[in-house]
Amino acid sequence: MADARARESIETDAAVTLRPVDGAPTIIKIELTTQGRVAGVDEKQFQEYAEQAKANCPVSRALAGVPEVTLQASLAR
Repeated sequence: MADARARESIETDAAVTLRPVDGAPTIIKIELTTQGRVAGVDEKQFQEYAEQAKANCPVSRALAGVPEVTLQASLAR
């Protein structure tokens, strides 16, 4: 069991788009790409967990004013 856990991981990259708004650099878009390797979780469950994390994590709530936040999540095979 310890060996399986050592191979489990979740990696997330964020691409942030800045544009001037009223003369100040402003985050207008965040594109999240998440890939996970999680034992006992299928693709549908992983998608649901990723969407829940996007909606409820403290950083997402802090950045709620960003007009567009996208998420592409996939489960590694």
